[in-house]
Amino acid sequence: MPEKHCPHCGAFLPAEASFCPYCANILNRRALKLPPRPIPARLIRLLGLFCLAAALMAGLWSSFRPKTYEGAGEVFYTDSDGSYQLISNVSTDRYYPMTEIPQDAGEQDSYRFPLRLYINHRDTGADASSMFLQKLESCELLIQQPEDSPRPVTASVPEEADDYPGVAMVSYIDFSKLSENPIQLTWNLRMANQDTIQIHSTLTVTPIKTYYYDASNADLSDSKALQALADQLAAQTDPRDVVNIRLPAVTYTEPLILSGRSFNLTGTESEGRRTAFAGGIQMRAPKDGQDWISHFTDIDFSGDGSGVGISAANRVWTENCRFTGWKTAVLAYGSAWVNTTNCTFEDNETGIYYNSEGNSGSDTRFTGNTFRGNTTAVLLERVSAKLQMDFKDCLFEKNGTDIDNRCEQPVSISQAVFQ
Repeated sequence: MPEKHCPHCGAFLPAEASFCPYCANILNRRALKLPPRPIPARLIRLLGLFCLAAALMAGLWSSFRPKTYEGAGEVFYTDSDGSYQLISNVSTDRYYPMTEIPQDAGEQDSYRFPLRLYINHRDTGADASSMFLQKLESCELLIQQPEDSPRPVTASVPEEADDYPGVAMVSYIDFSKLSENPIQLTWNLRMANQDTIQIHSTLTVTPIKTYYYDASNADLSDSKALQALADQLAAQTDPRDVVNIRLPAVTYTEPLILSGRSFNLTGTESEGRRTAFAGGIQMRAPKDGQDWISHFTDIDFSGDGSGVGISAANRVWTENCRFTGWKTAVLAYGSAWVNTTNCTFEDNETGIYYNSEGNSGSDTRFTGNTFRGNTTAVLLERVSAKLQMDFKDCLFEKNGTDIDNRCEQPVSISQAVFQ
């Protein structure tokens, strides 16, 4: 056992010594323990009040700070005035949110579709656009896409949708077959209270094939040959593909029946003659329910006072065509939506006759047409969508009735001419 020495004088000490017998210093000092001091009750109350105030301030800050509402296809938003359902789609159905927007793209330089924003009262489903837009500070359409896309998708500045009744805002999206996926479209709304609402949809562009036919690679000499080509293409091509047929300057005497897909027919002129159809064209409704659109350009439809020039149960757009001598020049029936621009309707019993239903409206333009000497230029009995039909720059001359609007369809005639 090691020797024990006094830390004060250095003298040798017994092992059990608790003080030095030589210098009388204590060897093992004991720490003095003081009784605990109580915290004053006033200080405890002050600390409690401070914590309560901090919690209340944090709660108020959380309640009043701007919030972000985000969703795919739709968002539900609530403020002091009520709850709203915001829906983004390309449809005329205001209750149908679209998270995916598929679009086909062929050889055209660009394609366009309207992206629509609907605002409904959450409880009633009624249109709440007017009330909601008063609270809106700003609206933009954001696009996320690959930075190296050969043809980036673009969007117009969102605007109130005067041409689309019931639509709060619309932005026109432009794309082409070179637009590279994935593409996300986002409505970005900033409210006056600084809340942010974001509604996302994914645009997918699918490139499609385009087929070209004319007299150099197909028999287009008469009605029988043209019908055979149309039937072959309907059976052997993907309905999403584009078929362009450039017709010779001949008159097709038998009705042409088109079904199963869309066809773009373009007429030509030679030695004072234009491509003409004396038997008309019948557009049958597609069996698969797809609403393909056909384009007819630079063609004469020459009737004998009876029959129908174009009877359309599927979408069609005519441009620079002439319709003369028909009981009905252009008939839209079933659920079809038909556009005519820069066409001439002359000496027909009825020029354009709409008797369709459903929800298939698309473009609102019926511009630049001439209606002359018809018993009724435009007859609207039933129209498949309550879109405002725009007759800007149309001439109505010497018709028995210019527009017979039996179904009270919205029409714009302020820039039309009536003589």
